[in-house]
Amino acid sequence: MITRMDIRKTLQYKYIKYRFNDKCSKSEVLQNLSEADKEEILIKATKKTRKITWIIIMVYIPIMLYFTFGFVLNYRYADNAFIKWFTGIYESVFPLINGDWGSAWYEKKGTFLIIFIKLIPAIIIQAMPIFIPVMIAANKALKDEMKFID
Repeated sequence: MITRMDIRKTLQYKYIKYRFNDKCSKSEVLQNLSEADKEEILIKATKKTRKITWIIIMVYIPIMLYFTFGFVLNYRYADNAFIKWFTGIYESVFPLINGDWGSAWYEKKGTFLIIFIKLIPAIIIQAMPIFIPVMIAANKALKDEMKFID
């Protein structure tokens, strides 16, 4: 069963609200808007940003697959220092994943935490580039929604 998440609890909504509050503090016209109008602007901008985010994700996935299969797994780039470091991160967690995780719940959680901590640099390299276009899209959507106010 799929439940619909409240749009006000998403990170995109919170980021757009943060940017909107920043713009409200600089504009007297925006400060005079009612709370219902402000909420409507935020929800419209968030919905528009969500649609754009899906497009960005559909472009991002093939690019990251090309990065992974084109550079990281290509034997011609095996001597590259970045590729050695990047593959070394993943190779360093293989013994932890395939090893003994322990019998108690706290041992399993500790092993999972160690794996996650070791993978943080790779996660940042692979996941952070998607946030920049999403934030740009959120700012553009908010600006488009506020265009009708000024």
